[in-house]
Amino acid sequence: METNQYMDMFLDESHEHLQSLNDGLLGLEDNAEDLSILNEIFRNAHTLKGMSATMGYNKIAELTHEMEDVLDMLRKEQLKVTGDIIDTLFKCIDSLEQMINNIANGDPEDLIDVSDLVAKLSGILRGEAAPAPADTASSTAQPATDSSSTDSSAPVTLTDTEKNLIGEAEKRGMHGLYLKVTLAESCLLKSARSYMVMNALEELSEVIRTIPPAEDLEQEAFERSFEVILITAAEEHQIQEAVIAISEIDSAEVQVIRSQAGNESAPAPAPTPAPVTEQKSTSPVTTPTPAPVQKSSSASNKGGGSQQSATAQKKSHAGQSVRVDIEKLDTLMNLMGELVINKVRLEQIGQTHRLRELTETLEQMDRVTTDLQNIVMKVRMVPVSQVFNRFPRMVRDVTKELNKEINLTIEGEETELDRTVIDEIGDPIMHLLRNSLDHGIEMPDEREAKGKPRVGEVGLIARHEGNNVVIMVTDDGKGIDPDVIRRKAVEKGLFSQDEVDQMDDADAVRIVFLPGFSTAEKISDISGRGVGMDVVKSKIESLSGQVDVETHVNEGSVFKIKLPLTLAIIQAMLVQVQNEMYAIPLASIDSTLSVQPNDIRTVQSNEVIVLRGEIIPIIRIEETLMVPHMRDTQELFVVVVHAGDSKAGIVVDKLIGQQEIVIKTLGNLFMGLKMFSGATVLGDGRVALILDVATMLN
Repeated sequence: METNQYMDMFLDESHEHLQSLNDGLLGLEDNAEDLSILNEIFRNAHTLKGMSATMGYNKIAELTHEMEDVLDMLRKEQLKVTGDIIDTLFKCIDSLEQMINNIANGDPEDLIDVSDLVAKLSGILRGEAAPAPADTASSTAQPATDSSSTDSSAPVTLTDTEKNLIGEAEKRGMHGLYLKVTLAESCLLKSARSYMVMNALEELSEVIRTIPPAEDLEQEAFERSFEVILITAAEEHQIQEAVIAISEIDSAEVQVIRSQAGNESAPAPAPTPAPVTEQKSTSPVTTPTPAPVQKSSSASNKGGGSQQSATAQKKSHAGQSVRVDIEKLDTLMNLMGELVINKVRLEQIGQTHRLRELTETLEQMDRVTTDLQNIVMKVRMVPVSQVFNRFPRMVRDVTKELNKEINLTIEGEETELDRTVIDEIGDPIMHLLRNSLDHGIEMPDEREAKGKPRVGEVGLIARHEGNNVVIMVTDDGKGIDPDVIRRKAVEKGLFSQDEVDQMDDADAVRIVFLPGFSTAEKISDISGRGVGMDVVKSKIESLSGQVDVETHVNEGSVFKIKLPLTLAIIQAMLVQVQNEMYAIPLASIDSTLSVQPNDIRTVQSNEVIVLRGEIIPIIRIEETLMVPHMRDTQELFVVVVHAGDSKAGIVVDKLIGQQEIVIKTLGNLFMGLKMFSGATVLGDGRVALILDVATMLN
């Protein structure tokens, strides 16, 4: 089979299943008795196994098959959930992720050696690394040959002939299987699908009986499911995979049948496990749904977390969404940008030539393009949960490494951001979280001595504020002591003692964002090298965002990131300096004003103006950008801009007005021009550079 055409789908869905496995194991640590979580983990592992086997990635299939066997024994309560088992399964997920990343990069999957993990899982199955089950019946039970088999007794009554056939087969090294096939609800040609199933089975087995009979299958005289009794030398998972590979098959349940298991009326089987499926059904999975805003990650239970059933929500909308390649969305956005540029140009033509009919038409076109632009923007929006979902696992691992007890609470996962922003914010948030875990939260005994709970609280919160999204990382730890920051800044030679003495507490705390600064007494794998907080600041500012911190000693800290909803189309103020046009993002502008030359004063050799009692430094673009300049008027226009807590007044010759602009990157040739965040094409075809306010103010 040619698999290249399915590669992108395989990689996308593999990452989704790995994330679900991570979430499920975190939930299992918190609630080891919840069978629904185990079933969900099992289904994800099985689907990943089937996908990888179909694509020819046998190492992945081998590892997930061993995981299935362990998970199946946990489902049947033949094993108890232990920390050792959870840790081993997490290591398996990490190895699977590495193998899939290798495949994505064009490398072979077997660069990762999983033989130790496979041996470890086999040891768990043999009881070498897990405690004995609670009851005698369970303790004597052996692991099934395949994770999908359930009970040795069939859920149907076997005839004597069928028992004898199965008995004879066992003597030849074969075995009997009971198979229940369920078709998708949307399947229209049930007889054709059942025929394809029977053909696939006949290549691997000998069919003894079908329920209903073959005639009824041909005439579609059955509902969605039918059952098959067969004899085979193939493994159960091979039978399952052969059936699941057929389109419009919802599930395939397999049970081993022993020849001695046939009473006149076979006992009711053990609770049938959730069908091993490719999740083609759109019906939701029923799982407990705790408070929707929390994911716990407490160290006392190794970081496990309560988890909202996001999987169930996704499945309920499976038939109402499509997977779209990112490049197509980018192309759509670029075309939308070109449409906006040409709309503005037509508006200028209409105003210049006073064409009433054109102006009226453009008013209608403006409404249509605005609606279209909003839809394109919404299509590009993705929930921050895509980033947030990776952090409960990280918190669990770091918490164990630090021997702390920490609970992670996540709020606002449904908050949406532009995809281009989402792709970039993962690392900054990770740095802030690791900082809170390492520097912020105290050791349990230290917290107890301060009268705090032993378990520290770390929060990850997202919410909308106007045209921005605010992401906060909070903790109830020891906070940041400004006096300690001042002392460390002097020790590292970043500031003199006089300089830090003149700083207020808020400014002193912001020193943590400077390159090379750290308060850690020793360097660890987690922090202390002085890289991280400055990376956060530079990355967020490159996204036209801001980052700040509020802190109180022994109460905790709040790191606040403020980001624009999108970086593609923005509102800007167009200004003119001599014959050059520049755009200043409207989100960075406080006000505009007209001043006379004598309104500008000099303080310590720097030009400033006084605006409502506040001293604002002046930036002259012609000097900063070295633009040849001759001023022919005494009137000056000043655009007061801000970046974080810094403010400045940019002096320009003329204010053109507010306009919607499409941001275009400058390309590799102009990557070194830090004063500009991009460029835009104006309605008359001219190019205007977009000023990077944050860079100009620093």
